[in-house]
Amino acid sequence: FGGSSAWLGNIPDKGIGNIFGKLGLSILRVGIVDLCKNQKWGNYRCIGQEALTAQKASKYGVKIFASPSTSPISFKTNNNEVMGELREDKYNDYVEYLQSAVDELNKVGVNLYAISLQSEPDFSPPYCSIKWSPKQIAAFLKSYSRKIKGPKIMAPECAHFVPEYNDAILNNPDVAKGVDIIAWHMYGMQLVSQTKAQKMGKSAWMTEKTNDGNDWKSFMETAKDIHDCMTIANYNAYVYFWFKDPKYVSIVDNNYEITSRGYILGQYAKYIRPGYFRINATENPTT
Repeated sequence: FGGSSAWLGNIPDKGIGNIFGKLGLSILRVGIVDLCKNQKWGNYRCIGQEALTAQKASKYGVKIFASPSTSPISFKTNNNEVMGELREDKYNDYVEYLQSAVDELNKVGVNLYAISLQSEPDFSPPYCSIKWSPKQIAAFLKSYSRKIKGPKIMAPECAHFVPEYNDAILNNPDVAKGVDIIAWHMYGMQLVSQTKAQKMGKSAWMTEKTNDGNDWKSFMETAKDIHDCMTIANYNAYVYFWFKDPKYVSIVDNNYEITSRGYILGQYAKYIRPGYFRINATENPTT
């Protein structure tokens, strides 16, 4: 169980202690987010101040993975931070770019557990983003992803489960070899069992969900989401988006004190530890 520090920069020690100590979260998602600037690739710092958050979190033994919002604009078909696609002649450059994120964390003593090819490649937002079709994701996984040295490879991280992406990755053995973790977000989705990926030796993670709201109805929706991710989709991990949200109650408040939603997530994280197994049970027993 984990959460994201994307756009939160260097989280203070108090927040790190509450999140990974008191609540027991064991996964940190950092954003490769310093991309949306009109600069050349060489001037980017992929992780930025989040590297310091990762450094402090690593002392708690957490698994850390990184997700990019887009690519450098010089790699894109539209030369813009919003939308567009990754040019095929820039695939090797994109490998080097992702590797630079890995190396940046290594410099502060953080061994990245996994790296995603792209966050929400199926989504069309008005902010930093890039589109990848199932065919494009498959092509990159087949021929380029294993050039990234160190972390496990994660894909596709769509906004919700999309069968076309799932099939493009898992139905071709040469493509499937290029990924270790099948990941999805949980926005407007019908949960689908991830046993196909798991039977192929891959983990299945739910890597982003946020619940709008500041009341107990919203908090309990988070609890139900976690439960359903484990019992319906059989996910191996659940990652909430944003430890601290400027608008809604998240895991910690603006002073990094634990919130009611945070305690709900901690109720799972503290008592279901990495490596634990869920025992199968009848959903509606008659006896």
